[in-house]
Amino acid sequence: MPPPVSAERPPAGHPEGTPFGQVGRAEWGLLTDEADWSVELYRILGLDPSVPALTLDELPALVHEEDRPRLTAMVTGCLVDARPIDGEFRVLRPDDSVRTVHMRGEPVLGTDGGAVSMWAVIRDMSELRPHGRPVGAAPGPPPVRRPPLQGPPTLDLAAHHMPGAPPATAAAGWCDVLELPGGAALLCVGDLTGPDPATVLGAVRGLALAGTRPGRLLAVLDQLGTTTSLRGAVCCHYEPQNRTFTWARSGRPVPLLFRDGTGHRPATPDDPPPGADAPYGQAELTLRPGDLLLLHTERLGEPDVARLLGLGPRLSTARIARECVRLLAGELGAGQDGDACVLVVRVSG
Repeated sequence: MPPPVSAERPPAGHPEGTPFGQVGRAEWGLLTDEADWSVELYRILGLDPSVPALTLDELPALVHEEDRPRLTAMVTGCLVDARPIDGEFRVLRPDDSVRTVHMRGEPVLGTDGGAVSMWAVIRDMSELRPHGRPVGAAPGPPPVRRPPLQGPPTLDLAAHHMPGAPPATAAAGWCDVLELPGGAALLCVGDLTGPDPATVLGAVRGLALAGTRPGRLLAVLDQLGTTTSLRGAVCCHYEPQNRTFTWARSGRPVPLLFRDGTGHRPATPDDPPPGADAPYGQAELTLRPGDLLLLHTERLGEPDVARLLGLGPRLSTARIARECVRLLAGELGAGQDGDACVLVVRVSG
């Protein structure tokens, strides 16, 4: 984890009031017990940004006594069962004022499937809760346990989930990586909508293991007839022997390729002719060691994508994919229209 916020912190002392809707960001590392907070989170909680961020064990000290069990249950479910956090609670600021906040976050899983850290976005909801009482979590899709990112050893992988601005949407940003026989890999991101995500996710993995190529895989998903769908998706196949990256999409997302410090959009797949076996075209790239790919859901708008493309020089200095994720999280923050997900793929060999 990076050191606690320092360079971006203002001098001690900050505005007494907290603007409604202000959003703060936090990350807690479970292996080192370190915490990293944005300046906005200090302001929401009424704390001096020159002091170290509170650890997860220390955080309940700020929470209203009646709401501590709710926070404990959310954090426990996140770290033990890998369930996303989505709920409200009240915080008691040092000036004795009470703020109601909405916390959304998720765990970051290690290679063994256990949580190694936790991300969270905390929004001030006080102006919408005039009586101070938090409400239950906004309705959304059932929690989906995200498996650890396990691909071939030639790929360095990391993912970041960005909760959207309230009200919550029915779609949840999702990504998956699956190592295939022979050392190849499936890489997929998209928006899941509906009550039964396990059926769709199982179908994606089963089709990939059976050798189904990305364009055909998306076409089969369209024919499943389930109440849950995967939309705005990018589905990719990576062959490490010749570093061939084959991809197809449903919707408008395009993988972003960063090479030699410059980011660009690769050419999109051609649409197949009417009546073709697969209604989704495929495109192919030959990657090089050191290349970086960003796969994202379509909830990121064009301004966000333009900002990502401008990060090429900074991303090129990152040693590992997790460093890229931290850079993206700081640049994008939260608040886009709906949940979004970014998958970082770094070709290491």
